[in-house]
Amino acid sequence: MLLWVAACADIASRTIRNWISLSILALFIPYALIHLGLAALPGHIIAAAAVFGVFLTGFALGKVGGGDVKLATVTMLWAGPETGLDFLLLMALSGGALALLYVLPLAHAGRLWIARHLQGPMPRLAAGIADQSVPYGVAIAIGGTLALHSSLAPIIRGVG
Repeated sequence: MLLWVAACADIASRTIRNWISLSILALFIPYALIHLGLAALPGHIIAAAAVFGVFLTGFALGKVGGGDVKLATVTMLWAGPETGLDFLLLMALSGGALALLYVLPLAHAGRLWIARHLQGPMPRLAAGIADQSVPYGVAIAIGGTLALHSSLAPIIRGVG
């Protein structure tokens, strides 16, 4: 649920608040102690550190927001080496599809139409929808949800 709170905030304001990523991290600690055990923890930390490094490079180049760096890192912490590649692939694919909504003329016109109609009742959301930057928190939420939700795993891998 916290991934989707981050996605909605990213759409509306292109900001992912620190409390969201910190909450995801805080929830991971008891989960890891109860379900993973100490032997599996280093793999999760290494996977998260690798994603942090890649996203931090994107941040340094001005291509990724700081909230995206933190959200992707804590999501990879949950995914770990077991489902980390699923997360990265699904995040990249959904990020590409999302980017198309920002570059294709018809999709751009549709976003502006929606923003115009939301201007009165929800001006912040309207401004966020009209913004030209891609809210990558949405892609992180899609990738994280699909990769981490155990009932979706067989479908993702083509088994279901």
